[in-house]
Amino acid sequence: MRRGVPPLLAYAVLAAAMDVYVGNRFEVVSPAAIAAVAFTLAVAVFAAADGARRRLRPAAPGALTRHRPDLIALNVTTAVTWLSTFYALDHLEPAVVNVVSLALGPVITVLAGPLLRRRSRVLGTEVAVSVGLCGLLGVLVWGSFSGRSGLGEIAAGDVARGLAFTLSCAAGSAANILYMKRLNDAGCDPGSVLATRFVLIGVVSWALVALEGAPGLHAALVPGVVVAVIGVGVPLCVLQAGVRHTEPITTSLLLCLSPLFALLLQLGDGRLRFSPLTLVGVVGVVALVAVGVLVRDRGPGKAPPVPRPRRP
Repeated sequence: MRRGVPPLLAYAVLAAAMDVYVGNRFEVVSPAAIAAVAFTLAVAVFAAADGARRRLRPAAPGALTRHRPDLIALNVTTAVTWLSTFYALDHLEPAVVNVVSLALGPVITVLAGPLLRRRSRVLGTEVAVSVGLCGLLGVLVWGSFSGRSGLGEIAAGDVARGLAFTLSCAAGSAANILYMKRLNDAGCDPGSVLATRFVLIGVVSWALVALEGAPGLHAALVPGVVVAVIGVGVPLCVLQAGVRHTEPITTSLLLCLSPLFALLLQLGDGRLRFSPLTLVGVVGVVALVAVGVLVRDRGPGKAPPVPRPRRP
């Protein structure tokens, strides 16, 4: 497990930085436009890297072809997660979006993990941690409706839409982790997975840009490149490395540290004020995360390994 912790912490920092940055940029640029630029670039870069690797080391079609349904599902959950995140950040405080979407990951993983990965085990303390996270998230949701978040007073309709997108992001994020773990357990090459998982979101984003018909697409070029680098390229590489060495529930718990970084980073955003309620909620989440990670690390022996097909 310890080998997976540093890359997952790096992912949490980068995810927080991206949330704060794009939340600021959405004041002048459409979320769909930034997504279209960012994920088109991501597809091009990952596909080129995978193609170069295959030319140097040719390989016959293998695990990825045999597990195409999981790859398609990962494309769907990736599109849901990222687009929901972007539209949630258009309505809510970055730290709140970050904490709600990521802290619900363990809860969803507790419920869905045994169904999607039947040999995975969830500890009783991890269930209790997930319940505690739900309580803290309820407080943060109340704070958003009552004007106690970093954005101050927000129209109830905007809060409701932001929370709906955030919940959608949480479900997609948990599903991403589970499907990535399944593909890894099946022996699928991480580079090939990254080269193909963003195709759907690229297509959907450009379709949304066409439907919106908003002018000024050039304004999305720089933010799109920034998101492609600090929000997609580097984070997904370290996340893939971390997921290989941790259980889905542990991954979800470590990613919950991202709201703490988001809270610190958003202090430099002039649109946002310091919120004591958000601080209390984030610190509570971090404390519960620490408990969950320590329990998993010191828990009983590992379950029998899931058999993996050999790489071709």
